Amino acid sequence: MLTKIQRYCCNFFDTVEEMTVLEWAQANVELSPRITEQPGPYSTRLHPYCDEILETIADPYVKRVSLCWGSQTSKTTTFYVMLGHVIDRDPRAILWVFPNLSLCKAFSAERWLPFCKESKALLKHLPRYYDGDVDSDRFTMTKQEFSRCTMNLVGAGSAANVRSYPVSVLVLDEIDVIEERTRRECMDRIKGKHDYKVLQSSTPITEHGGIWQEFMEGDRRRFMMPCPHCNERILFRMKTADGDLNIRWDTKANLAASEFDLGLVQKTSFYVCEKCGGEIRDGHKSKMLRDGKWDATSSSSELGFRSYHLNSIYSPVITFGRVAVEYLKAKGSPGAMQTFVNGWLAEPYHPEEGSIDPEKFKIVEKNYKRGEVKGDYRIIGVDVQRSIFYWAIRGFDRDGTSWLVDHGTAPSFDDLSSLSETYEVAYGIIDTAYRTQEMYEEIYARRPFWFGAKGFERLPAPYKMTGIDPFTPVQGKVKKSVINLLNINKDVWQGELLKKRNGTSLNWFTYKDTDSEYVRQLLSTNHVERTDRRGKVKWEWVVEGHRQDHYWDCETYILALSHVFGLGGAVIRRGKDLADTDQARPARKALKKPERKSIW
Repeated sequence: MLTKIQRYCCNFFDTVEEMTVLEWAQANVELSPRITEQPGPYSTRLHPYCDEILETIADPYVKRVSLCWGSQTSKTTTFYVMLGHVIDRDPRAILWVFPNLSLCKAFSAERWLPFCKESKALLKHLPRYYDGDVDSDRFTMTKQEFSRCTMNLVGAGSAANVRSYPVSVLVLDEIDVIEERTRRECMDRIKGKHDYKVLQSSTPITEHGGIWQEFMEGDRRRFMMPCPHCNERILFRMKTADGDLNIRWDTKANLAASEFDLGLVQKTSFYVCEKCGGEIRDGHKSKMLRDGKWDATSSSSELGFRSYHLNSIYSPVITFGRVAVEYLKAKGSPGAMQTFVNGWLAEPYHPEEGSIDPEKFKIVEKNYKRGEVKGDYRIIGVDVQRSIFYWAIRGFDRDGTSWLVDHGTAPSFDDLSSLSETYEVAYGIIDTAYRTQEMYEEIYARRPFWFGAKGFERLPAPYKMTGIDPFTPVQGKVKKSVINLLNINKDVWQGELLKKRNGTSLNWFTYKDTDSEYVRQLLSTNHVERTDRRGKVKWEWVVEGHRQDHYWDCETYILALSHVFGLGGAVIRRGKDLADTDQARPARKALKKPERKSIW
């Protein structure tokens, strides 16, 4: 039996045959039923679109690969093979980041570890005791010490999780549910390295999410295939540019409006070529895939950055009929349709919005352009999402008159700071109910210009200003390292915003031809009368029609903070003028008109 040192020496001086990544995988990788629906020796016969992806791991000119792929397209198995090749042929420190630690451990135990133990090329690199058994202390679910490299698997619960790991190959799995800050921290781990690789994958959620932004910033590769009828190169997509379905079925399956014989739909569905109108059946798909190739449709934002888009229609295990049935089942349900669009089509979801009723939007539009700086003081309000910030900026005069200056989205807090500098913003207020600790730290780093916001259903006063220590909070004590947190009564401030939106305020304006998305989101929230099971009538704030309400939240925060500084006029609550209360006076005195130069 070889000793540990002898095995290491054999591995170190082992002659490496010249072969492609695919050839290596075919010779060394065995897939079990726990990993794939096609167990046995690894092959891309059914998934030829994986060939190019595999070779990128050995291409020194490719530094970053992002897969915006749908479900059942073999993207995870492709990453297995790529990392296996690194471990066996090009050993480097690997960091694999998952959305959370629980998913990380489950994935490692159920899929990755069996893959390592069933692949002969990796089996020889596992750490072992002198008797030949695998060293379980050095080969765990989250840290694996192979003979010539180490792989760490971590959850992305905190950016601090990744700071201590050496990285040459970085894998980010399902990046749309990994916070932007953590992703940036991971990217910092490869700075200064010339031989790094970044592998990212996810199904998209919104167009502002991580993977869609990655796809758009890369070279936007799409898999083009020859049509079996006209031989023109086409791609699979659900709808044409005009919105017509490319997947169709026997008209006998159409029973009535929005009613279908789903069994007949599944049996008779086919794909229509957009070039010649020829009917493409499931039997054509395998040859089309074999003859297809990836085409770059844009120039990437950096050298060596490849991004790939692939929907589930390409999957060899999914028929056109199954796609059609899933689409029809999702119609009429915004939640189900989002799942279909994100998971099957690998596209960001855009809810279908109806036309805007001008009777519901009575805000006074003034004759000024979007982006024009208005008012003596400007406040930015921010709503926090998983990987993006929604923001709105309003200008105020002392008499409470306000103008919407601009609004939009930003990927990072630094971008918010740049916007604030551009528009000479006096103060900002940001939601802290989500990504709380991260927001606290960002606010602390930019004191005193930023305030945190947290909404409450019930609060004795319209608002309450508190000091929060983001690092070492001690109950009943206030440390020096505090940030300003504005606790707001949501009922009060949403009610005030509703009045302004409905045109009862004559000093709250928007720019000429207000952006439709801003309008939709401002119309999203309404105060409606509901009757509970006991017959009791109560009023509730409801987001109607599955719409987004981010700009509504931004405007709510702005409105509350403007009253803290005495810019919003008086709010009447329980017969009291809050502008003259002791609570409001200190804040009113604290406001200073910003200089023309940057305050950041």
